[in-house]
Amino acid sequence: MATYLAHHGIRGQRWGTRNGPPYPLKGGSYTKTEWKELKKARKTKYSRYNKRHFDQVIEEGTTMQTLARDPNRTKDTDMFYAAYTKADKDRYNAIFNHKTMQTLYDEDGNEIGTGKTYKWAIENKATKAIKIASQDSGAKAVMNLYENNRDFYNFVRDPDRLEAYLKKMYVPDGAKYHKTLKKLHDPEYTPTDKDLHTLYDMVNCVIPNQDKDVVTQRAKLFTELKKQGYGAVLDVNDAINHPLASNSPVIVFDPSAYVLEQARKTTMAEVAKSKLTTTGRYALGIYDR
Repeated sequence: MATYLAHHGIRGQRWGTRNGPPYPLKGGSYTKTEWKELKKARKTKYSRYNKRHFDQVIEEGTTMQTLARDPNRTKDTDMFYAAYTKADKDRYNAIFNHKTMQTLYDEDGNEIGTGKTYKWAIENKATKAIKIASQDSGAKAVMNLYENNRDFYNFVRDPDRLEAYLKKMYVPDGAKYHKTLKKLHDPEYTPTDKDLHTLYDMVNCVIPNQDKDVVTQRAKLFTELKKQGYGAVLDVNDAINHPLASNSPVIVFDPSAYVLEQARKTTMAEVAKSKLTTTGRYALGIYDR
């Protein structure tokens, strides 16, 4: 009796082509543009499509880095921006790290004067897996707050609150935000899901503002997200909306999920190397490694 190997697939299957969950077999209800993005998502987990629709995870033991003028930036805080891939660490070091007048500290963290110097690279290690909310997941949290929290609702509807903070910042989608806010300021208007997704982007953009009003509203958002098991959200402005989208910029808000590894002063040589590496990646079209 002959022995042979048989393969049973699905009609239209091709070797090396994934044709099944989580991707729809024939495009489902996606538009032509969304389907093109979906194909790109197969190439890199940091595609805009993936960041919009799929949660990500910072694995336990991963080092998250933030650049700051204060070596104590990530201590006793409710949030901080961080990059956790090598590509983004280099990118931010190349673009945002330049000499400025700063307070100088000794090795023990004591102030010793002022002078021009590069920023501190503050590195925190994830002590557990940190779930990152996608743009969709963050929008759901904002929807819930908008529908159930009167003060958050007023924060959005009052032109002198959210809109006033947004005007102080540069964002690529400023015109779209203004159009959405104009609709939301109408007390008779009922926002669509698309409006509330745009609202999440706006709230995400103003998060770094230290005004008491913003700090209060972002605490509500973080609490809502923690209920769903999240410890971080994407920095939507840099990760999705910016023309040169970064791969994995995040806003970490769960202090129980990380410990400080070190805070070190960056050097001219380190910044120069990051600039060279980042330029090379863009020249070669390699963005996520």
